[in-house]
Amino acid sequence: MIRLTTGHQEIQPFQHLDQITLARLEVTNRTGASQPFLRGILTRSLQKAGLSFSDAYEIASRVRENLESFEDVSTEQVRSETASQLRSRYGLDVERGYSIAKRHPGWIQVRDSDGHAEWFSRNQHQRRLEICGLPQEVAEQLTQTIHNRLLKTHLSEINRGELRNHTVDVLRTEAGDEFAASYTAWHYFIRSGRPLIIMVGGTAGVGKSTVSAEISTRLNITRSQSTDMLREVMRTMVATQLMPELHQSSFEAWRALPDHHQFTEEVSRVIDGYHRQADLVEVAAEAVMQRAFREKVSLLLEGVHIRPSLVDKIPSETDAVAVQMMLGVLRKKQLQRQFRGRSSEAHDRRAQRYLDSFDAIWNLQTALLDEARAAGVPVLVNDNLDSALTRVMRTITAAVLADSEKIVAQKKHKTA
Repeated sequence: MIRLTTGHQEIQPFQHLDQITLARLEVTNRTGASQPFLRGILTRSLQKAGLSFSDAYEIASRVRENLESFEDVSTEQVRSETASQLRSRYGLDVERGYSIAKRHPGWIQVRDSDGHAEWFSRNQHQRRLEICGLPQEVAEQLTQTIHNRLLKTHLSEINRGELRNHTVDVLRTEAGDEFAASYTAWHYFIRSGRPLIIMVGGTAGVGKSTVSAEISTRLNITRSQSTDMLREVMRTMVATQLMPELHQSSFEAWRALPDHHQFTEEVSRVIDGYHRQADLVEVAAEAVMQRAFREKVSLLLEGVHIRPSLVDKIPSETDAVAVQMMLGVLRKKQLQRQFRGRSSEAHDRRAQRYLDSFDAIWNLQTALLDEARAAGVPVLVNDNLDSALTRVMRTITAAVLADSEKIVAQKKHKTA
């Protein structure tokens, strides 16, 4: 905060400079409450009506000058003087836009086909653009562009179809046809009510839980499951003597194998132990997916036990869109830092154990990424959360877009 001083006297913060340079002007509302007139507030109101900052500030200054001879003015006088200045300088359309913006502090209502209406939310709209795979800062800029365009129409209400058309036009112009098509595909997929099954794999420390939480929030997926939790439940139900592989970490499951001493290479025994454990956990994971198919709800499944073979367990007759991906951290020092960060931030006692077994974890990751690539499963590098989320959303969007194009092709074939 900036403060100005003259001698020993401190002047108020910079945002109240109007009160320093000009005589104080009080504005009284209908309830009798008063507050100082500030050009900044009026300037922002005029910007909402579609004026640039410089034009809005000039109008606000003229209004202040024309009212400064009064010791006290009403809000109606301020609005009337503002409307007069806008009408004389820009015409009736701009004046009308300002009047609508003042009557509707929420700016614009969006009404759907059922008649339900809600205020246009830039935050929600930005989220929808991020779903298409746009980076956060780009989605924010485009949402602001769309909002400004709506304000210039001087409408207090718009139907959802018109809003979608505005959005597609801006996306096509500013981001390209690909993102415009992706936005449209998401619209029709959400309207279809079909489930979305997302599977996020990767070894310990690569950020599966963090990325999955963000995906669930953005896509409003309320049902999520970790394979680690499934394994934990199975441990309570099955004794160690019966399935010892379940009672070890994924990178240490080889210790439970009766023939583990026969492995001459450490890499081979780590991978074999992992697969034997994953075979068991995959049974529970499949059951979770089958229930989601029956109930037609979206599901996010994440964990080290997510293998390409899990996709084969999806029944061909389901109408769900399934997306699988494998997260990875490709620099050893970065993965080690993430384990150390986990220990310092969350006091995770397992972090040191991960560091002690780092070679086994690294070898397991190498094997999992190779399997994913061989099976055509997208491998996404999580070297930065924001960029990784952009890659993740583009991967999911690509699946939704491919499904949309498939449906369109099927419809064309039937009508041919």
